[in-house]
Order: sequence, then C-alpha cells, then structure tokens
Amino acid sequence: MKLNALLFVLFITFTVMTNTAVAQDPPATTAPITIFELVTIPLEELDADPVAYDGTVAYRKISITGTLSELNSNRGKITQDSYSLVIDTTEESLFAGFTVGDGIKLTGVFYHKQIGDDLFIPDYVLHYPIVVLDDIAISEVLQDQESFNGKKISIVGNLSSIEESMGRYVLYVSDLETNDELKIMFYGVSDLKPGTITKVSGLYNGGILHSEDMGKYNPPLSLKTLIPGFSGLTALAVFGILTILFKRGTRNG
Repeated sequence: MKLNALLFVLFITFTVMTNTAVAQDPPATTAPITIFELVTIPLEELDADPVAYDGTVAYRKISITGTLSELNSNRGKITQDSYSLVIDTTEESLFAGFTVGDGIKLTGVFYHKQIGDDLFIPDYVLHYPIVVLDDIAISEVLQDQESFNGKKISIVGNLSSIEESMGRYVLYVSDLETNDELKIMFYGVSDLKPGTITKVSGLYNGGILHSEDMGKYNPPLSLKTLIPGFSGLTALAVFGILTILFKRGTRNG
C-alpha cells in the first residue's frame, strides 16, 4: 500500500509539473499614450470644417476611418459614407498588403488646401476593424510581412540590442529558434537590457513593430525548463514506467 501511495503521489506531481505555468513578471516598461489611435474625426466633419483640423495652421495628429477606395503609388483615397479624402501613399510600405475595398484606419496629419484637394498624410495605417494577433513567431512575421502589416501583434524573443534615440527606443528582438531579428520602435520608458527574453505588443506597420507594451517574459514552467533535454517522448516514457510500477505495486499489494 505504501508503494501504491508513493506512485500515486509521483504521478500527480509529474502531471502538475508538466502543466503548470508561472505568472509573468510585472512589465518593465510603460508607454504614456496610444500613438496609433488618436481622436477619430468623421470625414463629414473634416469636410464641413477643414480649417479646424488643418495641420498647416496648428500641427496635430488625428485618426480617420473608412474604406480604401483608391490605391496608387503616390496617392490614394479613403471613403466614408458619401465623403472622400485624398491620402498620401508615397510611403508604400505602410500600405503593403492592403487592397481597394479594405476597411482602414489612418493616424496622421490632415492638410487643408485652398486650391486643390485636401490631403491626409498617414504615420500609421491599420486594418479596420482593428485586428489583434497574439503569440506570433518572429520568423512567421518576416516570412509573410504583408499578411501582418497593419495589424496589432505580440511576439516573444531575445532582446539583442536596445538604443535610445530622439525620445524613443530602437531595438531588435530575435526569434528564440531561428535567430531572425525584428526591428522595434518603442515610445515609452524601459529598463530592459540586451539578453533579456522579452514580450512585445504593438502595431506592425511598414516592416517595423511599433510597440507600446514591452516587458520581461518568463516562459511557462515545465519539466523541459527544469530538466534540459526533457521532451514529449521523455514524458511518455516516464508515464509508461510509472504505470508499470503502479500495476506491479497493485499485484504485490
């Protein structure tokens, strides 16, 4: 009976350890504002009072939403209800993977022109409604950048470098398996150091992950992390041994 009890305890311990996760450390960084999504102005309101939002007079960033109705190399057009606005598409990488008919959200600066069409110059381009994808491998992003462009994603990797530049951080995070590196812009405060396993969340746009949330990451606790080389096959082998010992103990008992 003592052997049966011991084997039962070992079995329960083994099961718990292979399925237990530890809580994440508190985020090591903070970002003060939502840079991708500022106050959203309807196109009807821009048409009715363009001077109020004119970036030429008072530089300010706003967001607009609508349907991408035209997309060319230098100019495009966004439409909402019966109103349209010309948009600058010179920065083609911001629009990679977008097609006419897509719902879209732009954050940038609106310029009212006395002669000619008003113009919106975007800093960030998002699919709309906004798409959020969690736990995406860095290698997957780099292999199919158009599919992730304009979407919010989260990635985990090794922080290989970090430098502060003009009020923001420029950093690179590498894939834990392939070592592929992803460029990241972070607009906040960070105390992370190179070599830290880091989780980053933000908008992937124009080949860069613009992040507002970044912190140290601890992977789930398992026998693989406690015992180097531990795998699923090893787990099956251990489970088989425990089963045999349990049966023998039952017969002997």
